[in-house]
Formats: sequence, C-alpha cells, structure tokens
Amino acid sequence: MSDPILHVGPTTPDTIHDLAQWLCQEAELAIRDRGRFLLALSGGSTPRQLYTLLAEPSWQQRLDWAHTLVFFSDERDVPPTHPDSNFKMASDALLSHLNPVPQAIYRWHTEYSPAMALADYRHHLTLDNTLPVPPTLDVVLLGVGPEGHTASLFPDRPVLDSEDIVSHTYVPTHNSWRYTFTLPLLNASRHIAFLVTGSEKQEIIDQIFTHQAPVPASMIHPVPGDVHWFLDSASAQRLNPNILPS
Repeated sequence: MSDPILHVGPTTPDTIHDLAQWLCQEAELAIRDRGRFLLALSGGSTPRQLYTLLAEPSWQQRLDWAHTLVFFSDERDVPPTHPDSNFKMASDALLSHLNPVPQAIYRWHTEYSPAMALADYRHHLTLDNTLPVPPTLDVVLLGVGPEGHTASLFPDRPVLDSEDIVSHTYVPTHNSWRYTFTLPLLNASRHIAFLVTGSEKQEIIDQIFTHQAPVPASMIHPVPGDVHWFLDSASAQRLNPNILPS
C-alpha cells in the first residue's frame, strides 16, 4: 500500500486545473498502454467545476474521449432527468458537450428495479466478462463528505462490509436510496483521485490524514494502485506542513 499523494493548490480553480491536467495525462498513458481509458465520475458541486473546465474546447482536445469509457461511482436512486441525478449533472456540464463523444457512457439505470440495475452495472463494469471481477478501473474520481463518506459509502452502514462490487444502499441521514461502488471495486482501481475543497472540509481532512477516525474515505487503499488527494489551501489548512508538497 503506497502513501497518499498530495496535490495542494492555492485556490479551488488551481486545484481543479491541476486535477484536469493530471487526468489528461493518465488518460493518455492508459490509452497508450491498454487502448482505452476507464474513468468513473463522481457527483457534487466541486466536480461540476472540473467537468465544466474539461468541456471547454481547448481541454476537450487534450483528452481522447473517443477511447474513454465513462462510469459513475455512485448515483441517487432518482430518474436520470432529476435535479439530484449525478448523471444529469455530469451530462449537463460535460458529456453533452463532447465531440467526439466518449466510446461509452454507462449510467445507472435507476428506472430498473434495484436487482436489475445492479446486474446491469456489474455487466458493464466487467465489460462482458472480458475483465476480472472486481475489474480494474483506471481512474475513479471521488469526494469526501463532512462525516467522511465517499461515493455513497457512509459511516457505520452495512455496505462497508459488502463483498459485491456494487450495492443499493439506504442512507438514513439523507433519507434516500443510492447506488454505489463498494470498497472491493474501489480498492481494485489503478488510481483514486479525491477532489476536496473549502474550509468546511479541513476538519475531516485532518482526521483522515492523522488517522483519528476510520471513516469510509480512509478505507480506500487500492492495491496495487495509488490514492491522489487534490486539495485547495482552505481544505488543507490543518495538515502538518511536513507532509505537504513543496
């Protein structure tokens, strides 16, 4: 298990720019070595800023979307047109603007029954069983909630013990059902990229890096992959200066 790799930008736009640049580099390497780039997107307001940047014409040219397969690390159990849908957010901010379009976009079919939606996503993730289970995604983008949740893995929920690669889980604190990647799938990835910004996240970031709390975000340890943390200075305020990149 490798140590986490920190990227700290002075402002949120700097951090998002750094992540976009890194993402394009990883896509290029994956396509060069394996012929395709397997990318899982996340929801949230900060990722929306990343997707808006990647949708700009100058950035579109830097990532080979025609050889990119897009997944979603989690999704609220709402229709794809619902304002809370991660797919709708990513489509509005990025996917609908791309030319050429991605090789594939795999949304969660929330209109199916949970059993059918999970079976459908397992099928897509294993790419017709041509990849091992759990499959190895190239990059999974994640965020962190104030209580340490990531994707839709919340503290003290049974889903944390799941041996499946995907799950339909109830989140009592949000009174909602969600679909999510599980720890076995996340920990089989080549790269995890956490995007965390804002002073309201400084406390949970400090807890994660000082091992004060075994929250879901601290359980992400891909083998043999690595974890990158893209932080702005506000979210990194409490971190020990000795671990910050020079």
